[in-house]
Amino acid sequence: MKISELISPEGPLSRLEFYDKVKEIFRRAGLPPDLELRGLLKEHLEILANFSIEELGPDERKRFFEILAKLLSEEAHELYGIFEPKVILERSGDRVGFHEVVSGVDLRSAELEADRCLRCRIPRCVNACPVSFPVPAFLKATAGGKHDIAYRLSSSIYPTLGICGRICIGFCESACTLGQICGNPVKIRAVKRAVADAATIENNLPKPKPRSGFKVAIIGSGPAGITAAYHLRLMGHDVTIFEAGEKLGGRLIDSIPEFRLPSHIVEKEIGILEMFGVEFKMGVEIGRDLTIDDLFKEGYKAIFIATGASDSNVPQMKGVELEGVHAALKFLKLVKMRKIKSISGKVWVVGGGNVAMDAARTALRLGAEHVKIMYRRSAEEMPAKKEEVEEAINEGIEILFLTQPVELIGDNGKLRRIRCIKMKLGEPGPDGRRKPVPIEGSEFEVEADHVIFATGEIPSTRWLSEKDGIELTEDGRIKVDERLETSRRGVFAGGDVVRGPSLYSIASADGIKAAKEIDRYLRSLSP
Repeated sequence: MKISELISPEGPLSRLEFYDKVKEIFRRAGLPPDLELRGLLKEHLEILANFSIEELGPDERKRFFEILAKLLSEEAHELYGIFEPKVILERSGDRVGFHEVVSGVDLRSAELEADRCLRCRIPRCVNACPVSFPVPAFLKATAGGKHDIAYRLSSSIYPTLGICGRICIGFCESACTLGQICGNPVKIRAVKRAVADAATIENNLPKPKPRSGFKVAIIGSGPAGITAAYHLRLMGHDVTIFEAGEKLGGRLIDSIPEFRLPSHIVEKEIGILEMFGVEFKMGVEIGRDLTIDDLFKEGYKAIFIATGASDSNVPQMKGVELEGVHAALKFLKLVKMRKIKSISGKVWVVGGGNVAMDAARTALRLGAEHVKIMYRRSAEEMPAKKEEVEEAINEGIEILFLTQPVELIGDNGKLRRIRCIKMKLGEPGPDGRRKPVPIEGSEFEVEADHVIFATGEIPSTRWLSEKDGIELTEDGRIKVDERLETSRRGVFAGGDVVRGPSLYSIASADGIKAAKEIDRYLRSLSP
């Protein structure tokens, strides 16, 4: 079949109600009318995909490419395979213990998955990624079996490819052109994970520039802190990370469950900083053991604050003081510290983000009789990653939507019931999501032995004092300018402590930007 026959009034596409739009797409694509369908190349498909995104609505695109895929299948065309994911996830089968649920990604399948990439002239994946990860080049190298080259590309961005492949929310996949036309984006995160697990790290890292003579202090070792430290060291500066906890990694290490992000992955990738000569001072709490002034007196010429948002925001309601009421982050930290080894009875988790999923799945593994999630909006508004929600449901966790707790009821100081109210969605709020509105007279009660609140986090700024000279916003975040510099010269900040609760990739992007701005600042100090 020729293109001219495909888009003729009698052709297989003519029954589409948006046929005229499809004809215009082929016209703009400039495909020769006498080109046989079997001669269609990947670059032709990419052109058609890009114009269809401009011309067609989501449902129209899906229908158009369903028909095109069917025709390619009938022609036994190899391009047909591009519409179907190839990646194979290896699963541990463990839904009781804390072993990683996805134990690995088959490397050959990751190569085939990478080869699905259309190499778009408009790299929507790159444009959507907070760190502008070079996705097409990375996937091309992986598809060709050049894993070390792929890893080198990633190491120009960050040292945390394996972490990214496990916990990033996947802006790139949401923007992927293939996903836009057929609903099956390239599984970029799985490919990243496969490359991170296969590549030889030591031989594929960039080399730091000669030492500049400047010292930089970084407060906090979460994604923003370690990414900033990585880039600053590459720029030749001496870097010291001050971490109040016992382990490096911030929330990566202390509150994300092992079944989603194993500690050894975090330790391995933070170990890259140690290879570069970054110094770590553990158990040092700035504000208690040292002050901002002390750091400057010790010879640090710039400071980057990346202390995150590690304090849970538990809603104030009657009964929050009862035994059995938990803040999600503290609960997850205590589990990772092995200070909570079991939990019994009926457990409710309040919230709809990844922390809520982590808390619910953790409670299940600790022996809860049953675990349910209560979320005040609908499934469409749920901020948790789709696959995390699916994993929770597959493990037997139920989700009650459009419901909110209003009172915790106890007996002899222990939680026994939760008084709830049904919600409906009202007008969109500032974040674009429709606001939940209580339905009058819809109150009801559920039995509960434990409730875990995963209802947001608060930036960690209580350690700052007035003498530090760092201005805060009304809600306690650190105020910065467009260069991430605070009100005190030489002190920069980024990540959740500036933005409020955010995402791994956005915090990493702040770390990259902060490193560039700190480097510019330090160079300005040179005579």
